[in-house]
Amino acid sequence: MGREMCFECLQRRIESDLCDQLIFSYGLSDSPFPFGSTAVVQPSSSNGEGSPQFMLTYMTLHKDGCLANYIDQHYLEDLEARTNSGSGCAVPVATDQVKAEVSVGLSSDKTSSLETRLSECEDLQNGGRHKSLYGLGCQNVTCNFSGTFSCFRTLPALAPVARIGISSSSLVEGIVSEFLAGSLEDHILNSLTLMIEGKRSGRESVNFLSLVGIPSFGEEQLPGCIRHPNISPTLGMLKNSSQLNLLLPKMPHTLENILHFSPDALKSDWHMRYLLFQILSGLAYMHGLGVSHGNVHPSSISLVDSLWCWLPICSKFLQSSVSISKIEDSPDSEVSCCFDGCPLQGLYADLKLYQSTDWYSIFKRWWRGEISNFEYLLILNQLAGRRWGDNTFYIVMPWVIDFSVKPDENNDTGWRDLTKSKWRLAKGDEQLDFTYSTSEIPHHISDECLSELAVCSYKARRLPLTVLKMAVRSVYEPNEYPSTMQRLYQWTPDECIPEFYCDPRIFYSVHSGMSDLAVPSWAGTPEEFVKLHRDAFESDRVSHQLHHWIDITFGYKLCGDAAVAAKNVMLPSSAPTIPKSVGRRQLFTKPHPRRQLATLGVCDKISEAEMFQLPTSDVTELALAFETSFLHELEEAAVFSEHAPHLNPIYNLHPDVHKELDSPGKGRSTKTLENITSRKTGSSTNTVMPSIIDVNYLLKNIEVGDAVSAGYQALLLWKPKFYRSHIYSEDVANDIFAVGCILAELHLRRPLFDPASLAVYLESGVLPALVHELPPDTQVVVESCIQKDWRRRPTAKCLLDSPYFLATIKSSYLFLAPLQLIAKDESRLRYAAAFARQGALKAMGTFAAEMCAPNCLKLVLNPLSDSEAEWGCIVLTEFLRCLNPEAVKMLVIPAIQKILQGIGPSHLKVSLLQGSFVLDIWDKIGKQAYVETIHPFVVLNLHGTPCKNSAAAASVLLIGSSEELGIPITVHQTILPLLHCFGKGLSDDGIDVLVRIGILFGEDFIVKQILPLLRIVILSCIDNAFANKHETAQSWSTLALIDTLMTLDGLTASLTKEVLVKELVEDNKFLYLQVLMQTNIGIQVVEMMVFFCMQGCCKKSASSLSANWIRFNSVARPSKTQATF
Repeated sequence: MGREMCFECLQRRIESDLCDQLIFSYGLSDSPFPFGSTAVVQPSSSNGEGSPQFMLTYMTLHKDGCLANYIDQHYLEDLEARTNSGSGCAVPVATDQVKAEVSVGLSSDKTSSLETRLSECEDLQNGGRHKSLYGLGCQNVTCNFSGTFSCFRTLPALAPVARIGISSSSLVEGIVSEFLAGSLEDHILNSLTLMIEGKRSGRESVNFLSLVGIPSFGEEQLPGCIRHPNISPTLGMLKNSSQLNLLLPKMPHTLENILHFSPDALKSDWHMRYLLFQILSGLAYMHGLGVSHGNVHPSSISLVDSLWCWLPICSKFLQSSVSISKIEDSPDSEVSCCFDGCPLQGLYADLKLYQSTDWYSIFKRWWRGEISNFEYLLILNQLAGRRWGDNTFYIVMPWVIDFSVKPDENNDTGWRDLTKSKWRLAKGDEQLDFTYSTSEIPHHISDECLSELAVCSYKARRLPLTVLKMAVRSVYEPNEYPSTMQRLYQWTPDECIPEFYCDPRIFYSVHSGMSDLAVPSWAGTPEEFVKLHRDAFESDRVSHQLHHWIDITFGYKLCGDAAVAAKNVMLPSSAPTIPKSVGRRQLFTKPHPRRQLATLGVCDKISEAEMFQLPTSDVTELALAFETSFLHELEEAAVFSEHAPHLNPIYNLHPDVHKELDSPGKGRSTKTLENITSRKTGSSTNTVMPSIIDVNYLLKNIEVGDAVSAGYQALLLWKPKFYRSHIYSEDVANDIFAVGCILAELHLRRPLFDPASLAVYLESGVLPALVHELPPDTQVVVESCIQKDWRRRPTAKCLLDSPYFLATIKSSYLFLAPLQLIAKDESRLRYAAAFARQGALKAMGTFAAEMCAPNCLKLVLNPLSDSEAEWGCIVLTEFLRCLNPEAVKMLVIPAIQKILQGIGPSHLKVSLLQGSFVLDIWDKIGKQAYVETIHPFVVLNLHGTPCKNSAAAASVLLIGSSEELGIPITVHQTILPLLHCFGKGLSDDGIDVLVRIGILFGEDFIVKQILPLLRIVILSCIDNAFANKHETAQSWSTLALIDTLMTLDGLTASLTKEVLVKELVEDNKFLYLQVLMQTNIGIQVVEMMVFFCMQGCCKKSASSLSANWIRFNSVARPSKTQATF
């Protein structure tokens, strides 16, 4: 695939080509070294953390390749069209290049685009014999795409949303904007929604449904213009001289990440089957086009948090761009820098850059001393999933010296103890023991040995200030960063990074306010320090101890009793079912052997003169001792290497892609092509599309019958049938082999094949013993997929139609697939509401509806317009009715809580506060569960800064439900929480709730339940007024008194004269007078409110209260009264 760039040159190339439109985040490499052709980038307009990320891949175009011809033709056609229309005649070349872009499969003119697609599909259905664009078979001898259709038909089918043009910042900006706006495939989802609503829709809905298996998955797909939802979207193909840039969205996870760092995210056997169904659906589409994927393994399967998968097809484009004559089957790969004067030129010249990732052979070479400690640890980092440039999951290396003195192998001073973690050395055993014994979850260390904070602090002098402010501290203070290597080592409890062993630039600051990182006095320059530091790393002393550090960082001391003894117990994840793309992967479960150099070093210490002075018997005995020791270590190394076959997983019978490319068109014989052509032009085996597809037809396909599981016996009956499925290509069959390996690994949590077990299987037909650990029905499918004879393996369509996939999986897939289109959230919500309202959730059954709920409920949590709020309410109501009570508590209730917690006006919130919706909740989970989970959030809408509409709706709900809930619950769950809100922004609606509930339950309830509580509040406010408290507390007292008196005023209207006199006058309980008698309140507004309340009481109680009123006015507060009135 040509020469890979160092990441420094890759970053400079992106900045040069795209004028800083995309910001380089980090590079992606298939090797342990920082070289590659793919970068993770972010839009320059992004605000940092949480911003969308994209992958940009540079590839060399082979002038005779299908992809190059395809791109050139589309570019020339577009340029000619613009010129003929007069738009390009007098345009300068630079401007013309910016405008030379074309949308493959999607046109700005949707009507003409639809007509074009319909005419092409009709032509294909009639035999499709056009020679130029969509004839059967590709005439290019170097084709790596389809032998069924022309590449000019297959490529748009694989990348229908891709925009093609000259690489420019304006084109990239447009591509990114369209993707983020969700406009690329929004019209498809809208078409499907219109069909569900019974309205007139376009052809897009029918074409999309055929991709997801309605009426059935096709054996051969007609190339169309709609992306399959399990194929990764290629957003842009940007040409730049002889280079092509592929722009794709970056997914947050890969299946490899999930298997290594959060295997519990695949919560059940159902979730594993559902994931496999998605993979097979995408492969069935590709195989129907006559295209094999060729790179199916866990690291190539992208996943979102909901575990929806995409199959990236970038590797197919890369293969097509390779000039076959230039491919060399060599273990070494040459890496170059594309910019003159690149500081990384020759930086890794001493490393042996091997393409092979066979850990077994690499371990042996390290053990024998053929590769360095540095290289070996880089490879272990790669196996552990750690990534160059990704500061959250950076390459980790050990500190080997403390920088106090110049490293000297003959002197013990200054060397770091590699038998202990850096965290343990920094914190001390006493502190770690205390942490372990006092923690709720016993642990010694955090879950990461190299934090983002540490990495960014190490690289502070080279990183942009925006990164430092985000990862280290929001306020940039250059003097707070360690200024010397020794201070840096003492400051951090984290391990080292590789730059301190290879890249002197890390010491030089690019920030004017930050000084260079000072090297120790025994090293004159950063260059000299890096050399001495690296020499120490490769010394026999470090080699003698390095295996201990490997045990702590990657090995058996990460868990169990060994971790406890090493004070290396990690804090486990608090959410093991949440997908993660970072974490600690334990590579080894046995102690790592010591490097052989340590043994040889002992021999070297005995000089030749000393050997001659020894008696012959002693020399022989010494030689035997050394030989015995060597044989022991050799045996130990052999046993160790055999215990880690999972580090050499194999998913394909032909892992070396170069060999596949040696003979053009390999894997598809003339006879096979004739069979394919005859099936396409002769009698078709495809299921005939019904004349009318409407919502009733969809509901019939989504309906789950009584038989949820077909069972093991049904699979045994199915097995002989797939032999007639006629898999037509060895490359396609190898995709199925990979699927079988992945299915086994999902259940076993370790790879099925390694080189040794695969060799045994291919030679003798003996399957690995791991196969027998699989569930019986899964074992049947796995054995079918990994048949030695590739012709006997089932097709992807045959597997999709097998009884292994339950009806709930197929119905869930049909419901959720449209939600994965690149569309707007409001379009997704409308689709989900429309389909749910038509009875889709009820038809698919309780279990399938539960599986679909997370994907739909997250849509209602976004800010919604009034029309969208109506759709959101429909979604919540339908799930509330279709799920079982436990699922409602786990899925629906948290969504309702988040909505009710929302700040600001929300039509959806008002809808959820209606009595009819609450009755549905009561019917499903009961009143007690409602009171515990939802009721507090209803009360929440009455204080703080409540929206007027939601506060009014909440008050009506609380008043209306109080009688049904009863007095005890109303007092404890409504009245007391509202009283606690006095003085804290309680709305008028909240006070109205207290008053109206009191009136509803009657006079006796007011006297016995509410008035005593109000008296307590008033007395508390009075006591607070006497205390010398800060201004905030005094302010609360004032506001709380106002709320209390307003409530009293409302309640007195419902009390009889006798009760009013008794409660407010007798036994010195006249609350109004108690407030006014306080000379230290001094708040005029409170006094005014008391006067008005007392006036109201006097009018009702006549003489009894009037006497007290006159007496108070004339005696207690004459001056204040006269001033007020």
